[in-house]
Amino acid sequence: MKIFSDIRVLLLMILAISSVTACDSILDVKPESEIEYGEFWVTADDAAAGVTAIYDAAQVSYAYKYFLWGELRADNFVTHHSTENQEAIQMTTNNLTDQLPRVGGWGDMYKMVLRANMAIDKIPGIKGEVNEFLGQAHALRAFVYFDLVRTFGEVPLYLDLVKGLNDDIYRPKVAGDQILNDVVIPDMLRAEELMKNEKDRANFTLSSVYCLQAEVYMHLKEYALAKEAMDKLEALKAFTLVNTAREFHALFRNDPGFKDLTEADQENGPELIFSFVKNLDEDPGQGGIYGLFWAGVRAYVVSPALEEKWNNAFPTDSVAFVEKYPDFVPRDPVIDGTGSRIFGDYHRYHQMIETAVDPGERRYGKYNKQNYSVSLDDTDIVVYRYGAMLLLLAEAEAQLGNNQAAVDLVNRIRYARDLPLIDLADYPTKDALIDVILDERQFECLAEGKRWNDLRRNDKVVEVMNPINGQQEDRLLFPIWFQHLVDNPNLTQTPGY
Repeated sequence: MKIFSDIRVLLLMILAISSVTACDSILDVKPESEIEYGEFWVTADDAAAGVTAIYDAAQVSYAYKYFLWGELRADNFVTHHSTENQEAIQMTTNNLTDQLPRVGGWGDMYKMVLRANMAIDKIPGIKGEVNEFLGQAHALRAFVYFDLVRTFGEVPLYLDLVKGLNDDIYRPKVAGDQILNDVVIPDMLRAEELMKNEKDRANFTLSSVYCLQAEVYMHLKEYALAKEAMDKLEALKAFTLVNTAREFHALFRNDPGFKDLTEADQENGPELIFSFVKNLDEDPGQGGIYGLFWAGVRAYVVSPALEEKWNNAFPTDSVAFVEKYPDFVPRDPVIDGTGSRIFGDYHRYHQMIETAVDPGERRYGKYNKQNYSVSLDDTDIVVYRYGAMLLLLAEAEAQLGNNQAAVDLVNRIRYARDLPLIDLADYPTKDALIDVILDERQFECLAEGKRWNDLRRNDKVVEVMNPINGQQEDRLLFPIWFQHLVDNPNLTQTPGY
C-alpha cells in the first residue's frame, strides 16, 4: 500500500519555485522575479509540500542510479550474452565512458539539492510544528551529497538559493572531504537534533538518520562513530528480523495480481526502515527496478560466479549440504511437492532466483517474478533495512576488534534465515572475518544497491573486480556525463576518464 497523501496543488507550487530542466542540467532556473514567495512557505502544510517535492525529485533521481551507482558495477551481475545494451556492457566490463546520462548525469540530484536548500532556508520562518520537515530536508540534502561524493569524488557545491541565471551557477568542483565535513555531517547531525519521529518507512526519521550516519561514518572509516549510530538504532527497538521465507519475500515483492501475497502484504514488514516510496497515482513516471532486474529483454543477469559462491556456502545438493553442515537441523524445513526437504539458502536464493533458464541467464526476482508493463513499475527502492544494518554493524564491530560481537550479529541473520551459524574459530584473522561478513551482505542484500560501496569501503574493489574485468585503482569513481562539462566550463572530468 503506497502511503503518500495527495497534495498536488501545493506540490505544483513548490515545483514552480525550484525547478530544473528535464535535460538533466542545472543551468535553467526560474528567475526570482517570477516567484511569489508570499504565496508559499507560510504554513506547516507549505513546509510539508516543500519537503514532499524533495522526495518527488528523489524518486526520479534514484529510479536507476541507486542501483547503477551502488551495485551494478560490482560482481553481483553480468550482462546477458545477447544484450546490446551499452549501459550494461560498459558497467559490467569496466569500460565506462562519459556518454551515458543515466550513469554520469547528476541534474536530478541537484534538483533535490536545490529544493532542499529552499526548504532549509524557508522552513525556519514558518510558525508551527515544522521541525520534522526541516530535519527531513537536512537529511535528504546530506543523503544526496553523500551519494554524489561517493560516486564522483568531487562535485559542485550549492548551499544557497539559486534564483536565476545572474547567480553564480557555473561552479567548479569542491573536494569530497570538504563536502562531507562541512555539509553532510552537519546536516545529518542537525536532522537528528530536529527529529522526534522514530519510524516511518516513507520519510526520513530518527531511525533512518541513524542509518545514514552509520553509512557516512563507515565510508570515512570512523568505525566507533558508526557503531554509536547503529547502537542508537538498536536502542529504538523499532525493528525486528523476519523469520520466514514468505515474510522475507514480502519486504520487496511488488507484483500486480500476485496471489501468494495480498497488495497490503507486499512491500511491507518489520525490517523496513526507509524506502523511496513510489506511487503511480501521485507520480505517473515509471520506476526503474523492473527494467533493471526483470525486463523481458535481459540486460543484467545474476553472475554465475556469485551463484557458485552461494552454492558453495549453502549447497543445494543434499549430500553436499549435510557433509558441510552435519549438525545443522533447520527450524522449519522447506518441503517440496514430493515430500523432500529443499536444501540451500531458501529465503534468499531458491525463492528469488529464476530457475527455468541456465546460470548466466537468470534474472533475480527479489521484487517480482511475473512480467508486466514497465510503465506500471511503482516498486519502492529499499534504502535502509534492519537486516542489512545488522550486517553493517557486524562489519563495524569486526573493524573495532569486537570479533565475537561481529559473529553474533551474522548469526542473528543466519538464524532468521534458517541457515547454519558461523563460529569465530573458523575466522582467525580480521580479514577473514570481514570477508565472511561481506559475503553475507552480498547474499542478503543482492539487488538492494549495496555491493559496490561495500567493496569500496573496504578497499576491495580491485581485489574482487580485477580478475573479472581488469578494474584498476584509477577508475573507482564514475565519469561525469559530457553534457555537464559542456554546460559548465568550470567543471573538469573525473580523473581516470
